[in-house]
Amino acid sequence: FMANYLCQRRQCVILNGKSSDYVDVTSGVPQGSVLGPLLFLVYINDISAGISSHIRLFADDCVVYRQVKSDSDLTQLQTDLERVQDWCSMWKMNLNNKKCVHVSFTRKRKPMETEYTLNNERLKRADSYKYLGVVLSSDCSWNAHVGDVICKAGKALNFIQRNLKTSELNLKKTAYLTCVRPILDYACAVWDPSQATLIDAIEKIQNRAARFVLGRYKRGESCTKMKNELGWELLSSRRRKLRLKFFYQIYNDKTGINKEKYFKEPHYRSSRTDHVCKIRELRTRTNLFANSFFVRTIKEWNGLSAMQVCCKNEELFMSFL
Repeated sequence: FMANYLCQRRQCVILNGKSSDYVDVTSGVPQGSVLGPLLFLVYINDISAGISSHIRLFADDCVVYRQVKSDSDLTQLQTDLERVQDWCSMWKMNLNNKKCVHVSFTRKRKPMETEYTLNNERLKRADSYKYLGVVLSSDCSWNAHVGDVICKAGKALNFIQRNLKTSELNLKKTAYLTCVRPILDYACAVWDPSQATLIDAIEKIQNRAARFVLGRYKRGESCTKMKNELGWELLSSRRRKLRLKFFYQIYNDKTGINKEKYFKEPHYRSSRTDHVCKIRELRTRTNLFANSFFVRTIKEWNGLSAMQVCCKNEELFMSFL
């Protein structure tokens, strides 16, 4: 069955009712098919064999990473890259060096000099890289990602404003909630900023949307009142709820994240003020770590009531926030 499914496939290009000559398809899996994703996963399943560094795969996107403390780590990471290259050569999957980069994530003033090669070509060094829709910056800040989100959401809002100028209020509102706000929410549990400048910059997108939906552009009109009228909460409040939702999922083993690595028993639990699900807060020495997901959200989790954190229904938990 599998041989019949994969072999003797042909394809052509059709443009303006005219088609090109058919050519044989001798590699790959049928795109858009039900079995396609499964077959591709089976195909690349052993790419990590023999690699000592961490490797993450998502469809045809591959990331190899390692904590580098010494020259031996640099050497081992280069060796692992070569093993990935050998695997690709063996299975006739050519890597596109133009799309391959290396990023060093560090806060050190004088980081280690790093240089890697692939296909005997030097890998381009980048200050940031967008992975699964999230911009990861070498300085470990979220400034670049927030800028990318604002730009993308702004373009989506501009498109709606151009095409729905004369539409009724409900259609405009629905368009914002389905086409713009999901961009502002995507993965926000991870990158939720703490700086007021970034928070305000993101909120300006929603302020623009509120004015557009209600058709009120006078400077004196309060955007806060408009958002209250529309039933829209602040995006910062929404991100806080989504962070707590994700934290709740981790705590209740609804994700693949090992909670034992991050959640420790508290040194002290007050029977009067603390709930039974209290978690030990993490010590921090930098603002960067202090504003990271687990540090911030553990504090907020500990501040919730026992009724909230002990709730076994996720929808009910969210309704309590």
